[in-house]
Amino acid sequence: MRLFMAMTALIVAVMISGPLHGADFYKGKKIRLIVSSSPGGGNDTYSRLIARHISRHIPGNPSIIVQNMPGAGGVMAADYLYRKAKRDGTVMEQINWGVWFHQVVGDKRARFDFNKINALGVAAIESAILFTRKSEFPTWESVMASKKLITSGNSGRQSLGHTMGKVMEKLVGKKIFDYIFGYPGARQYSLAFRQGEVQSSGNTPGSFRDQLGDMWDDGKIAMLVQAPTPEGGRTKEFPDTPTLLDFAKTDEHRQLIKVTFGLTHYGRPYAMPPGTPKDRVELLRKAFTATMNDPKFLAEAKRRKRDIIPSTGAELQQLWKDVLSAPAENVAIIKDIWL
Repeated sequence: MRLFMAMTALIVAVMISGPLHGADFYKGKKIRLIVSSSPGGGNDTYSRLIARHISRHIPGNPSIIVQNMPGAGGVMAADYLYRKAKRDGTVMEQINWGVWFHQVVGDKRARFDFNKINALGVAAIESAILFTRKSEFPTWESVMASKKLITSGNSGRQSLGHTMGKVMEKLVGKKIFDYIFGYPGARQYSLAFRQGEVQSSGNTPGSFRDQLGDMWDDGKIAMLVQAPTPEGGRTKEFPDTPTLLDFAKTDEHRQLIKVTFGLTHYGRPYAMPPGTPKDRVELLRKAFTATMNDPKFLAEAKRRKRDIIPSTGAELQQLWKDVLSAPAENVAIIKDIWL
């Protein structure tokens, strides 16, 4: 009888405890936050900023360990998240904006499915800018008059120098840039631009200020064009710089800009691997949103001159769904830009 009661008590205890959830799971744990580009760039800066604050919004207060995984413009990190990362809730990743377009265009390197990756949220969506060394190309007219292709530094095809450059080439009907790929991240191709290795590049306003702000202040950079704001206007940072829409002459041009709009803006999205327990995904989503509204987090972001314009995990998940179900005519436009 005693044996029966002891076994019954053990079974009940196991049934009550069940799998570990929330604080029971994360207490004493470490979460790896993978960054899809090299140290020192915008993705890295945002990720380390988030890592310093998000733990206190996660029950159990796990440690956050940042790990950089640059390569192929973010494809390597996305591939790792989808195919190799632990699916127990201890891995989250900063996804390189636009990597999902490799899946849209059928790139053979896209061994991932963003329909299955769990979105956590976006820290900021910034505009995009395209610029040159002023000593060589002070105006757009000088760019158009060049008899040689202008070298443009980029990490991959989703880099803003390439995306903005390709859109502009479509708008003016002329090949302009020689795209140099392979830089680990924005800080590296900004350094190449600073040292004169490349003549042009693209970036977000925030990372541009951080990496090349002194050259801009000294009048050494010519700002050629920027992506329009969601309202179709110019950014507060560069009110005198024309937008892509200023170069659009036809409805086809405007459609081109509209379809590639998600590419010509650059976000800081975060996600977890497919198969992660739903309750842990939801817990991290809530923690991410809470961090985006945390006064201490926002104060540090302001000190570091990083804008926080967040979107929720649900909104990011819907964005992926919309992009991956784009009609054939829009996919054709994206392929024309990327391939």
